[in-house]
Amino acid sequence: MNPGNQAPKILAEYREFLPPAALADHFVCFWTQTISGSQGVYEQRVLPDACIDIVLVNDEAPIVVGPWTVPLLAQLPAGSSITGARLHPGRASCLIGMPASELLNQTIPMAAVEGAMRNIRLEKVIEQPNAAARRSVLGQVLLPSLEHSAPFDEAVLAGIRWLSRRPHGRVEQLSRWIGISERQLHRRFSAALGYGPKTFQSVMRFQRLLKTSREKGAEQSLADLAASVGYSDQAHMTREVRRLANLRPTVLLRSTESTLQMSDLFKS
Repeated sequence: MNPGNQAPKILAEYREFLPPAALADHFVCFWTQTISGSQGVYEQRVLPDACIDIVLVNDEAPIVVGPWTVPLLAQLPAGSSITGARLHPGRASCLIGMPASELLNQTIPMAAVEGAMRNIRLEKVIEQPNAAARRSVLGQVLLPSLEHSAPFDEAVLAGIRWLSRRPHGRVEQLSRWIGISERQLHRRFSAALGYGPKTFQSVMRFQRLLKTSREKGAEQSLADLAASVGYSDQAHMTREVRRLANLRPTVLLRSTESTLQMSDLFKS
């Protein structure tokens, strides 16, 4: 093949940054992604991570990306510049003024949210000339919304920590530990996270798999990797990866990283 006739390569560069200290209780990280190339479309596979993100793509109106239980395939043209802010699991509804369950497996315009974020001036972010400036101004415009944020559901946050650090923990054990019924626990998790504690545990196990694979994958077989992150066996891991990513583990784990690298949920 004549190299001069090859299709131009399209590349994506994704980076995460610590949020401003004043926003750290609400946000896991700020992030940017740039799609380079003269033409073509990059397909970004967005995987479930129990988070809700505020996303600005080029000069388009900002959107809120809800919690997903299936992979979201985003089509990003060459030249795209994306800036995002990722909220900690269970904390977005305090700012957006609506149950997270209303955002399950969907995106909505930022203009549609209620609560503390209803009047933030994200157009100031869009006006900035580059990704670094957008990131800086994003922090500035988000900060005032914290003054009007609803309180966190502390029982749910405690449940999130309990489940994320106990891959084999059972929801009925969590219910007894917190002291509320399983039905009420499911309702409150759904309002704060978008789904119940059992689904959250599945998503956390999946994200732990991605994190551990990048750190130790070359040292472990798939069976050992599955056992180390809380799956009952390799077949269980394969089923869950296909459900959450629609890929085989050997394909997914080749390059994908956890989007909760900056979270403390995996600390023992």
